[in-house]
Amino acid sequence: MHQIQRRWKVASHVLLVALLVLIAVPRPATGQEYTGKRKFIYALIGALAVGVPAYIAANESDFSNFCSNRTCMGFLGASLGGAVGFLIGSEVDASYERRMAAGPSLSYTYESVPLDLVPDRLTWFPGGAAVAGVGGARIVFNDGSTLSRASGVRGIEDVAVLPGLDLLVLSTFSNLIAFPVLGDTASGAVIDERGGGAMENVNDRLAVASLDSLRLLRVLAREEGLSVEELAGIEHREFVTDMIYAPFSGVAWLLLEDLLVSYSPDFERLGEFRLPVIGRSVRADGSRLAVAAGSSGVYVLDARDPKQPRVVLHYTGVRFAYTADLAGDRLYVAAGPEGVVLIDVSGAEPVVLGVAREMRFASDVVAADDGAIWILDREGRSVQIADFATEATGEPSARR
Repeated sequence: MHQIQRRWKVASHVLLVALLVLIAVPRPATGQEYTGKRKFIYALIGALAVGVPAYIAANESDFSNFCSNRTCMGFLGASLGGAVGFLIGSEVDASYERRMAAGPSLSYTYESVPLDLVPDRLTWFPGGAAVAGVGGARIVFNDGSTLSRASGVRGIEDVAVLPGLDLLVLSTFSNLIAFPVLGDTASGAVIDERGGGAMENVNDRLAVASLDSLRLLRVLAREEGLSVEELAGIEHREFVTDMIYAPFSGVAWLLLEDLLVSYSPDFERLGEFRLPVIGRSVRADGSRLAVAAGSSGVYVLDARDPKQPRVVLHYTGVRFAYTADLAGDRLYVAAGPEGVVLIDVSGAEPVVLGVAREMRFASDVVAADDGAIWILDREGRSVQIADFATEATGEPSARR
């Protein structure tokens, strides 16, 4: 009996050592790098975890077969445990390699603001950003403070901010709901019964894409309450994936799957461009556009002639581009679990400067006019207000 207890004590010590080894090895966590050889460590742990108990238990069993001695049982257990550990470690290594394939990790400063909802959409405005998601919206200010809006509202399709009226407007396919941006009051008002999907602030007016039309609305604030006035309406039965207004060029761009359509601020159609793939989002900076196209990467277009934009760059360095934004010669790509890729697009070919990985799932990114980079972390349920810094050499530099 004493011998059995001693053997199991030894086995428990071996298993404890294996567990400590597993804990001590750095995981491929957010922003953390390791050698990518975890399969060998997992194989060793598996061999110890299965082989040692099998070796000790061999003499305690009355069952007899071709491999009933301690050496054979220990070897067989270690082989099986090692093989399973090797397979698990190989998958961990492969996951790490896929995550790191976009480029080297970028060291950057940021403030992470937690959100008490699952975020889906981010819209920047001077002073902060509006985040819409499952179950409501939140206003996040530059200092990291937040205000809750539309708690419990379901089916939010898009969000727009009208700073001149101090209004946050949410679109659902049933109606448009307006909330004050500032102040403690969280009550909203339905301002339109038709509703819509994609929405954009066009010179303090609302461009709204409904299921059957495109409308340009002016929000009126009167003593009796808020209302809307329709300034322009176009029958339109194609689904609008996204829209953006470029103040520099005075052009509104609508993304209809694989079609980019340009409009004047008064909703006069200017031109269109057929993309080679279906796009997910469109963003503008100056006279250039960035179209994120999922597994097809990101297309950068020269839109100086809004009637005939042309593709000037195509970036395909991530597995899936959820959104992308431009700021000068920098392209920012939200690539889900891979992070946010920072790319120099000043030349004929895109050059990766680094990848921000201090988040779990980058689902949206906005390059704000004040230089801050806003990153939506969907799985982390947070938004980052980041400061990326790069030297003239194009190499990432740390700012802590």
